[in-house]
Amino acid sequence: MDLIFIAPSTRHPSGGVAVVYEFASSLAERGHRVHLFHVDFYQANATSLDDIDWFSFPPGVIHHFPPSGPIEIEDIPPADVIFGYTSEGTLPPQAGLPVVFIQGYKMLGENLEHPAFLSPCPKVCVASWLVDVGRRLGVPERQLVHVPLGLRHEKYRVRRPIAQRPPLVSFCYSAHVQKGAHVALKVLRRAKEVVPELEATVFSTVAPTDELPDWLTFRTNPSQHDLVDEIYNQSRVFLCASEVEGFGLTNVEAMACGAALVTTDNGGSRDYAHHGDTALVAPTGDVEALAGHIVRLVRDDAECLRIATAGRDYVDRFEWDRSARMLEDFLESYRADPVAYGRPRG
Repeated sequence: MDLIFIAPSTRHPSGGVAVVYEFASSLAERGHRVHLFHVDFYQANATSLDDIDWFSFPPGVIHHFPPSGPIEIEDIPPADVIFGYTSEGTLPPQAGLPVVFIQGYKMLGENLEHPAFLSPCPKVCVASWLVDVGRRLGVPERQLVHVPLGLRHEKYRVRRPIAQRPPLVSFCYSAHVQKGAHVALKVLRRAKEVVPELEATVFSTVAPTDELPDWLTFRTNPSQHDLVDEIYNQSRVFLCASEVEGFGLTNVEAMACGAALVTTDNGGSRDYAHHGDTALVAPTGDVEALAGHIVRLVRDDAECLRIATAGRDYVDRFEWDRSARMLEDFLESYRADPVAYGRPRG
């Protein structure tokens, strides 16, 4: 198939953008002709691949770097499917059948999220809870397609034995209010009161806006090697205190590297964090419960090993080629009968 992806352009690592890059790359690796348009959205737009050195693309992806502003219609090549548009009036006839990626809810505001859900085309949801959101909003069932995210397991894997790890907790920092950084810091302070030897490492692409305790190590924009070897593989516990997660890719990355997950019930976590089995889960905002889970895993070696091992084994199912095959199967069905998915004839 000929496929077009419209992606926000950014010079800095971004989870949502990386997901689009991964889907585009995985489909290119499966032999499809993939055009990737890098458009200005974050006011930090890339002008060439040199500006996106944080991601490695396969040679099969064809890159387009339009100037700031709308994409010129004549620049869009003929295609079977286009990912990224939600406005019917902006689609040129040759662009192909539209598909919208749904990566989250209650993160960007209703003015962006509701038009995406209610656009007259299929929605590819990266987590099962987003399918449920679509149903509540009245989206036709056939327009809701669940395709989970994947991992590059050759990168995200156990390098340090789980049983040999120090009492170290890590988490991914974001200033977005829904990501719960202020809650995570309260959780770490509470756990530190109970376990004085507790250590913590926090990482982010940007400097923190919250005041951090002096016993916490902050890593700004770590390389993938450092993230895997020096953070995930050193961590006994990985903490997620988000109010909402579309999927929570860093959680799954950490689990694949052998960290036991302590997380809120934030939506996306339901696809991999099963309380008492693959993770320890608490209600959103519950500082005492989250801190208690951390203390339990730091003090009980056998329990931590059990949870971490089960979590690592469970996330083996998240694999980018598998996700690309699922998306490919849907696209073939959509292309064969677009009317069945709510598209008008012709």
